[in-house]
Amino acid sequence: MRAARYCGPHDFRLVEIDRPVPERGDVLLRVRAAGLCHSDLHIIFDELGGYPVPAPLTLGHEICGEAVELGEGVTGIELGRRYAVFGPVGCGNCRWCRSGRDNLCTESRWIGIARDGGYAEYVTVPAQALVPVPDSVSDAAAAIATDAILTSYHALLTVARLQPGEGVAIIGVGGLGLHAVQIASAFGAVVLALDIQERKLELARQHGAAIALDSRQLDPQNPPLDRPITLVADFVGTDQTKLLAQQLVARGGRIVLVGLGSVGGPLLGLRDVSDEIAILGSFWGTRQELATVLDLIARGIIRPRVETHPLDEILTWVERLRAGEVESRVALVP
Repeated sequence: MRAARYCGPHDFRLVEIDRPVPERGDVLLRVRAAGLCHSDLHIIFDELGGYPVPAPLTLGHEICGEAVELGEGVTGIELGRRYAVFGPVGCGNCRWCRSGRDNLCTESRWIGIARDGGYAEYVTVPAQALVPVPDSVSDAAAAIATDAILTSYHALLTVARLQPGEGVAIIGVGGLGLHAVQIASAFGAVVLALDIQERKLELARQHGAAIALDSRQLDPQNPPLDRPITLVADFVGTDQTKLLAQQLVARGGRIVLVGLGSVGGPLLGLRDVSDEIAILGSFWGTRQELATVLDLIARGIIRPRVETHPLDEILTWVERLRAGEVESRVALVP
């Protein structure tokens, strides 16, 4: 079968490999769609400074597939049914999994990052990673829901505890940030969207932002909302955006860090301490939240922004994503 494989830093290619066979507890999926994520660029181009990713490895952690074969011991999975794949699937036994915070399981082998993922015609995944896809949700929408929407939902609602009526700034309105704008608006926040690309800002306006502005034109001491910005979500994560978030948030507010543009960054210690600014990290989301996100999509509350292209074109779309030419999200179809 065809698969897009990471073979080491700067070595990502389409190859032919054997179709996988499900082991005990696994399910073989025929991939219906797999989302392209900026995190893949961090791996392919070694942007995180030697993050330990095994090679060779089939990337692709945003997956929607059809169950076609069950491994030994698997029950409760219907052959022929579509499922979204919860990428950071946990062990099911540790304190994190038992408490519902399975995204923090220390035994997890993240699909598409630590074990083979969905940039292929078929993939095997643990049965407990599967979440049924509602009939009204498309393959591509279900695929990107597993990260691009789940991660935004978790960051805003679970970690930052967004409140109706509060002022929220979203820094970076690409694949995750644009869905964050939709989520924040749908749950009653007043949103300031910040980016440096006008087309992305226009999309943010169309998807619920009260104001969308080039961040280079912003005076963080005088943000253009009619209320304090008590929550800032940084979906870029560079040194510059982390600094901007700390300058922009109101006294007593929260900053949630999602993007991985850099592994360090400035800390305004005096301001963060004296104004009691809470700086929060947010990672992916939980399996239960993925089910919630799919339901929100089915009910039309979230409208995924995604375009589909053949898996054979993945190398082209990796380069286009790296060049900043992708407005929202791309799903590859085998």
